[in-house]
Amino acid sequence: MNPIIDIPMDAREDTEQLGSKPKFWVLLEDKRWLFKEARPNTGEDWSEKAAAEIAKALGIRAATVELAKYGDKRGCISLNFVDVNAGEALVHGNEILALRVTGYDKDKIFRQSDHTLENIDAAIRGLFPADRAEAILTELAGYMVLDALIGNTDRHHENWGLLAGLQSDPQMLKLSVAPSFDHASSLGRELQDGRRRELLAANRVGWYVGKGRGGMFRGPNERHGENPLRFVQVAARAYPVFFRPALDRIAALKSSEVREIFEALPAERASEEAKSFAQAMVSRAQASLIEILK
Repeated sequence: MNPIIDIPMDAREDTEQLGSKPKFWVLLEDKRWLFKEARPNTGEDWSEKAAAEIAKALGIRAATVELAKYGDKRGCISLNFVDVNAGEALVHGNEILALRVTGYDKDKIFRQSDHTLENIDAAIRGLFPADRAEAILTELAGYMVLDALIGNTDRHHENWGLLAGLQSDPQMLKLSVAPSFDHASSLGRELQDGRRRELLAANRVGWYVGKGRGGMFRGPNERHGENPLRFVQVAARAYPVFFRPALDRIAALKSSEVREIFEALPAERASEEAKSFAQAMVSRAQASLIEILK
């Protein structure tokens, strides 16, 4: 069973400005964690935890997440993956795209239809030599496959990035892909148990998986972000080299591994209906992703 970390009241540090949910940094045993409060009537805490564990099972690098509480606030904590003591900084996707894509509006989050795979490809290739660029794009494609598997609809352009750190030569920067982060908008976390039961009974999990809109766009003229699963179904055919490694790992993922992840969630955070529905979502999305390999 996953533990729930009880955060001491004096562990709180500053308040984080990014995002729409209350969040702040806490210091636990000399490590900085970002506490994210779950909004009422949502499973934003357990979905973030389960998503991180699914990423780990797939060999996809993601932020370490634990369930937590701060006083009467329920949420989760995400371990800081930026080594500020070594001069490291997180450069968000919007900054990367604005640097390399002419006219990219880095301040526009909603309906930012220039947030496309084609533009990401161009930006990364503009920053790195060909072999390094392809390795980075392959890792980012893995994050998109993870989104498709868990139904993550929040991969907007500030929810991925590169880590920049100084090397021995102060004129040089070392750039690497940041771990995947911010997966709370996934796994049916906003549904109430009655609705979950209805969808399961009516065999409409596939419908639910296919209806969500994500933060990635098919093209600059689209009005809405593409569904995460459909996005990968299209992108994997356009960029098969980038997506194949993650899709192979999806095919190797065992249902028992997924079941154990959800069974480890404490009942006080995730109901049996929530666990069953989320597991059914992953199973349905996994089957669709495996079809791409055929």
